[in-house]
Amino acid sequence: MIISEYAIERQLVNSFIKYTFTNAMSIEGKTTRLFIWGYEILLPDGKGQYNSGILDLFGTDEDGEVWLIEAKLISNKEWNSEIWNEQLGLYAKSLQKRTEQEIVLGARRYIMKESAGTFFLDFIPNNTKSLSEAFQHWALLLGHGHDKGKDLYESTLSKIKSGNFIQCVLSDSFGYEIWTNRPKFDEVSRAYITFQNESAHVTIEKNASSNLKGENDSWSHETWKSFMKQKNEIKPTPDKIPLLLADSVIPTYEKILSNMNQIGWNGKYASNQKAFRFDLPTKYDADIRIHIGWIDADGQQDIQFRTPYQFGLKFNIDFRHFKKHPDINVWEKGYQLAKELAETARYNIRGREFAILDPYWTAEKVWKLKWDGEMYRFISQTNRDYIGLEEEQADLESSFEFLRKVVVC
Repeated sequence: MIISEYAIERQLVNSFIKYTFTNAMSIEGKTTRLFIWGYEILLPDGKGQYNSGILDLFGTDEDGEVWLIEAKLISNKEWNSEIWNEQLGLYAKSLQKRTEQEIVLGARRYIMKESAGTFFLDFIPNNTKSLSEAFQHWALLLGHGHDKGKDLYESTLSKIKSGNFIQCVLSDSFGYEIWTNRPKFDEVSRAYITFQNESAHVTIEKNASSNLKGENDSWSHETWKSFMKQKNEIKPTPDKIPLLLADSVIPTYEKILSNMNQIGWNGKYASNQKAFRFDLPTKYDADIRIHIGWIDADGQQDIQFRTPYQFGLKFNIDFRHFKKHPDINVWEKGYQLAKELAETARYNIRGREFAILDPYWTAEKVWKLKWDGEMYRFISQTNRDYIGLEEEQADLESSFEFLRKVVVC
């Protein structure tokens, strides 16, 4: 029986990251340094069209090879040969769809030393303004000039676009069955890093295409800040919402997606400038609409630990289909449900026409107003929507208790 020196996988990941700071890996008789520039990258479509996944590590070595790394302890039930198709293969497809803006923003938290529970790159200054600049600092560490860092940055992005990765398993023990049963006869390069006792052993099978630099694309090398200002170029879809969210709000977003899948959302949606939206069937002959997206929090709202241009989270519940229904009984049922949501989850109507829990506003009076039926979490001007406050979790749970009662799965 093999006893692991790591209690949890994060310890394995952290030890390996720290190892790469000062050690080279020996690969087919040649040594190369590895620059880990992506850590715990959320890929909501990374385990299939509607299932999220988190890529453990993303890196580039000094020869320009791009490493897509998934860590697994031998004690994990997912430590088997399915990892190639069910995780690494799907992550590769997901990443290939990303733009430069999306890749750079996805790496921002780790490079800016804002991720939780890991070691940070001590050779990257705290004021680093872009992923391109981080690559340049790495090149300087290796004894090269800034231009080498820029070349590695561009080569990395080109290989991501073309899907030219080394798909790699990182583990505390060598998985003979996993390696033997890896997919063969395709154009994918694969590797297995066995990391024990502060030493890395690399088993690798390289495809000839992995030696290609990638397409001759034009990359902008823009900063985190300038990419965030171009938010209108990012269409709000389930996989892209986290790119612009403040760190403190991302766990809430992940919980919303998970709960939506549990109550029967089929993954289909439409998008506008600030949100994606979809309808869920209810027990009352009218659908309920969900809006999930960004909110431009103003100075009154204290979104914790955010960098410039990071946003809060919109999770609105909309009764417009009840309001437009020709049967007055369905409309009144919708208004009754809206009041129930307000009472249990501290939601209110979007806009300032009225407070839905004010007894003055009967269904008959509201019928004549222009209220579109949309509601959002609102306690005060400084505490609305979802901005990462601890108290929001109770409201979120209450909103899903409400949805579970009315939605038909």
